Amino acid sequence: MDIVMILFLSFIPMLIYATVLWWLDRFEKEPLYLLALAFLWGAVPSIILSVILEVIFDIPITMLSGSALAYDLLGGSIAAPLIEEGTKALALVALLLFFRHEIDSPLDGLIYGGMAGFGFAAVENAFYLFGAYSEGGMGDVTSLALMRAGLFGLNHAMYTGFTGLGIALALEVRSFWLKGLLPLLGFGLAMGAHAYHNTFATFTGHMGSMMPLALAVLGDWAAILFLFGVIIASRFLEQRRIRHFLERRTATMQFRREEIAMLTSPLKRWWAQVQALLTGNLQHWRRVVRYFRTITEAAFAFHRAQHGDAKAGVRLQRLEQELLALRTAA
Repeated sequence: MDIVMILFLSFIPMLIYATVLWWLDRFEKEPLYLLALAFLWGAVPSIILSVILEVIFDIPITMLSGSALAYDLLGGSIAAPLIEEGTKALALVALLLFFRHEIDSPLDGLIYGGMAGFGFAAVENAFYLFGAYSEGGMGDVTSLALMRAGLFGLNHAMYTGFTGLGIALALEVRSFWLKGLLPLLGFGLAMGAHAYHNTFATFTGHMGSMMPLALAVLGDWAAILFLFGVIIASRFLEQRRIRHFLERRTATMQFRREEIAMLTSPLKRWWAQVQALLTGNLQHWRRVVRYFRTITEAAFAFHRAQHGDAKAGVRLQRLEQELLALRTAA
């Protein structure tokens, strides 16, 4: 029973956080299978690779360390951020290479990075909680779970969210140099935020003072609130892109003013889908959901095509043909 409780405390909070992050994507939900793959990458391959690489790196770290503090700082503040953020970032690189069209806005990169981070955190939490159980029983497990799943529960998602944001922003710009610089900057912020937390956590253990832990909390939540601000800003950015596309296509597709108002409002979209579902006609409901998704994808492709993305231009043509077919069938 204790094992089940430890797994519950490790995974359920991360799955709840992941669900909230998914919900925040208001206009175009990312494919659930890709979100699940990102979460699973963080939970399994990323953890395995990190453990292997950290064992390898432990050899030179032990040789270079002159004290216990130096050993913990080299391992926690340098090796761990580099290795763990690097292995989690591989999921985002794979998405960029094989599912580039799914990263439509800065929010998408942040969401995929967050999913990989939540997967990693769930398994890492299990390791720490089982360790606490072996030393002090369920009492120690509960207190540690409150800290890791509560106070620091968003940390790994925040770290890798920076990496995903950098990759997504690179797809937004034309400059060749910025396309190369932004992913590196995002990855650097991920490592920096991770190193910041680990450094102050290390000093907390060695100094026996809560001041370093308080500084870790302040820094962590400042970064989390910053990314939450990015999420809010991305919502308005996506809304503006959808409106721009609809207004530019009003002549050819005859979008009405009230329809544009509905298509640019997450709440009105949701209500329209509820009304379609309440009719009892599942085919009609699926067509409404597909229509909203296609509108959004076309708007994002339109924006990318205007900024010189040839692949987005080809995709836009296909999406507009699909839109015409859906509007004709309505």
